[in-house]
Amino acid sequence: MDILARRLTIISLLMVVFAMTLAAAVGADTERRRQSTYLGSLTDCTAHTAQYCQAKL
Repeated sequence: MDILARRLTIISLLMVVFAMTLAAAVGADTERRRQSTYLGSLTDCTAHTAQYCQAKL
């Protein structure tokens, strides 16, 4: 019974580590997408005419 409890504890800890890693990856991906959208709009303003930039903003 002691071995089963130890195995369940190890499995639970591994699941917690996996969940935290997944949450961190999703958070980083969300932040990267926000920044790339912002940077993309700035790039469009510098690459195109002023009229396009004003319409985009």
